[in-house]
Amino acid sequence: MRRGRTLILIALILLLGVAAAWLFLRGRGSGGGGGAQATPAALDRQNVVIAAQDISRGSVIPENAVILAPFPADAVVETMITNDVSQVIGRYARQDIARGLPITTGMITKQAGDLLGTGSTAAVAIPPGYTAIAVPLNRLAGVAYALRDGDAVDVIGTMLMVDLDADFQSILPNQTLILLGNNGGLLTGYACFELKATDKGLECTNLESPPFARVDMEETTGTQLYNKPSESQRPRLVTQRLVENAIVLHVGTFTLPGAENQAAVGAAAAPAAGAPPQTTPAAPTGPTAPDIVTLIVTPQDALTINWAIKSGIDLTLTLRGPKDDSTTETTSVTLKYLVDNYNITVPSKLPYGLEPRLTSPIDPVLPNDKPAPTPAAN
Repeated sequence: MRRGRTLILIALILLLGVAAAWLFLRGRGSGGGGGAQATPAALDRQNVVIAAQDISRGSVIPENAVILAPFPADAVVETMITNDVSQVIGRYARQDIARGLPITTGMITKQAGDLLGTGSTAAVAIPPGYTAIAVPLNRLAGVAYALRDGDAVDVIGTMLMVDLDADFQSILPNQTLILLGNNGGLLTGYACFELKATDKGLECTNLESPPFARVDMEETTGTQLYNKPSESQRPRLVTQRLVENAIVLHVGTFTLPGAENQAAVGAAAAPAAGAPPQTTPAAPTGPTAPDIVTLIVTPQDALTINWAIKSGIDLTLTLRGPKDDSTTETTSVTLKYLVDNYNITVPSKLPYGLEPRLTSPIDPVLPNDKPAPTPAAN
C-alpha cells in the first residue's frame, strides 16, 4: 500500500516538473532574449513604391508600371515614396528607372520641361572653383600626342606684335597727305621723289608726301632727306607662358550619347539587297589623331585661353611631371632676349658673302627621307 502511494507521489512530481519546464520555455519564447526575438523585428516592414517594369527617361509613368511592396523599415529613407502609388502614376520619369528599384522624389517630376539629366561624368572631375575649356591640338603643340587624361600641362602663347597708330589703330607708318589751301598754296611740306627737266628747269612731278615725317641729313653734303621704308613693318615675335599647371580633362572629342551604339549597329548591318558579296575585308584604319584637348583651369585662365584662341595666337602645351606642383616665374622671350642671354653673336657686315644668297636656312636632305611626290602634269 505504501509502495503504491510512493509511485503516485513520484508521478505527480514528474508531471509538475514537465509543466514547469513547459511554462519556462514558453515564457522565453514570448518575451525573453535569445534567437526567438528576431521574429517580430523581421516582420517590421513598410510599403514603398517600386518600379514593376523598366521605365524610360521622359516617359509618363502608367498605373501598371509601379506597385507597393514591403521594404525593411530601417532601410526606408525620407526621399522614398511610401504607401501611395498615386504620387507616382502620371508623373514624368526624370531618369531611366530599372525594374525593382524603389522610386524616390528625385526620380519623378510633374513638368515635362524639368527633365534634366544627371549631368556628364566629365563634370564630376572638375573641382570647385575651376572650369573646363577646349583647346586646339596638333602633333607639335600636343607634345607629340603624349598627353593623357589627368596629365598636368603648361600653356605657352606665341604672337606677333606691330606698332599701331593709337588713334587710327592702323599699322605704322601712316600715309601722310598733302594739304592745300583755298588758293592752291601748300599748307604742309612735302617731299619730291621724282624730278623732271623741263623748259622751266627742274620740276617735281611726284607730289606724294613722305610716308612718315622723319628727316635724315646726308652725311657728305648735309642735304635733308626723307626716308621711305623699303617694305611694310616687320612684326616682332614674342612667346610667353600663359597658364601654369592646367589639368588635362580629356584628349580628343568626347563621345556623344548613343554614338558608340550607332557605330556598332552600322558595322553589323547586312549588305543591301543586290549588292555583291564582300570577298576581301576592308583594310583596318588606324586611330584618328586628336585635334582638340580639354583643360581644367581657373575661370580667369579660361578667359585668357579663349581670348588667345579668338586672336589667332599660337598655343603650345608642355607636359609636367605627375607630382610637380611648383610655380615658377618666366620671362618673355624675344630676339633681344635670345641675343642677350644665350651668347648669340650678331653677324658682322662683311665685304664678302655666299653665292647663291641665302634668305632662309637650308634643310638638309637625308638619304632615308622619302622624296616629295612629283606634281602631276596638266
